[in-house]
Amino acid sequence: MGRAILCLGQYAKIPYTFEKTKTRVFCLEELCFFLKENAGLVDSSYFTRELADWIGEQCGLPELTARLRALMKGKEKPEVIVPQILEYAGCFSEKEIKETGQLIRLSADISLPEKRKARADYFLENHRYAMAIQEYRRILEEEENRIPSFDGKLYHNLGAAQAGLFLFEKAAASFETAYRLGGQQESLLAFLAAKRMRLSEQEYLAFLTEHGEYYEASLKLEERVTARKEAWTAARNDSRIASIRSAFFAGEEEQCGRLMRQETGRLMEEYRDYVAGE
Repeated sequence: MGRAILCLGQYAKIPYTFEKTKTRVFCLEELCFFLKENAGLVDSSYFTRELADWIGEQCGLPELTARLRALMKGKEKPEVIVPQILEYAGCFSEKEIKETGQLIRLSADISLPEKRKARADYFLENHRYAMAIQEYRRILEEEENRIPSFDGKLYHNLGAAQAGLFLFEKAAASFETAYRLGGQQESLLAFLAAKRMRLSEQEYLAFLTEHGEYYEASLKLEERVTARKEAWTAARNDSRIASIRSAFFAGEEEQCGRLMRQETGRLMEEYRDYVAGE
């Protein structure tokens, strides 16, 4: 169990919204967590008069408001401002605060397209697929002087976001472009996976027959699919056993008996199916 954290100030009635990531925070601790977890995205535009006012008026922390205003007036860099906010809140260890400041400083040297990609990646990782798709497309349409390998990463992640919305045909096209630009096997496997999800089994086999160059990769994909299915089945079985064990030790005899009967019935059905197939 993690250590308890003493919260400061009050919970805001009106949240503060970081427009670049469309993220809302309701208290100082949420603000600190956002800044730490997204250190690679943080730049000077995050620290505004509106943020300082919100900390004082909504969170009830005038002292921190005054400190933030002084830092902004002195034109301090984000790698200086963020650690001071984190230290004031006391949410993280000294090591974590130092690492966060270092990451912000290193990120300052990253090019604008890479920063924009990091923002799109943030949306993707948080399952905000529509926003990720919009951001990846903007980068591809607006940014210039990119290298093919970077575009390959953009198209690969664009495909992942499209697949997250079950747009498998569009995802397949994005993954194919990513493979053509970057030459990464992961993009090729993702392309085949999207095709596999989009087409019927017969259509997918016909596609592989027409494109013999994908044969070896398709075998590798099937190995991964089988392994994922087995892992999912094992996790589901572990969950069932854990539920039975929990009910048993809690003295819930009726619940334990019901779960055991369900599991026994499931195993009997699996056995019957197995015998019928022999």
